[in-house]
Amino acid sequence: MIEELREYLAGRVGRVKDMRERAAAGPLLVRLGIAVFAALSMVLAFPHQVTRNLAGIVVAGVVALLPAAFPRGRMVGLAIFACAFGWLIGTFVYDQPLNVTRLIALSTALYLTHSLAALAAVLPYDAVVSPGVLVGWLLRAGGIVAVSAIVSVVLLAVVKVVVGPVFLVASLVGVVAAGALAWLIARRA
Repeated sequence: MIEELREYLAGRVGRVKDMRERAAAGPLLVRLGIAVFAALSMVLAFPHQVTRNLAGIVVAGVVALLPAAFPRGRMVGLAIFACAFGWLIGTFVYDQPLNVTRLIALSTALYLTHSLAALAAVLPYDAVVSPGVLVGWLLRAGGIVAVSAIVSVVLLAVVKVVVGPVFLVASLVGVVAAGALAWLIARRA
């Protein structure tokens, strides 16, 4: 049993060495983008009281690096869940005001983290990736984020104008608009 464990660990170390030697710039750049957007998500999600101390910075850094290192696993979901948890802590425990700009920035960073993780999950370490592929991927993701932000802000303005029993109708219109937008995007793809 100890010999099998030793062989397994030697195989893993050999695989890491092989991946390090064969890694190409494109997949590494995608993984760097995942780490940057995940770290940005952590900073935007958690209250400043948590992210200003050393322990908070270390935890945020580790959680931001996990999806970059393991984009195929559950680490991407863990990082997104940690951000949602941080947003709830900031809102309910630290009484941070709900700010639309911060919320849109957080949702943008989370979406780009998730989108880049999906790209990294299908890219081998040694893939040669054209810069046009990466730029195109980010432009499509940016377009989705921009349209979502515009629709969200417009719907928030409608909700502020229409308060009361009509609020439910506005919410349902928002859900229908989001569904229609998703259908249009899926249809074009």
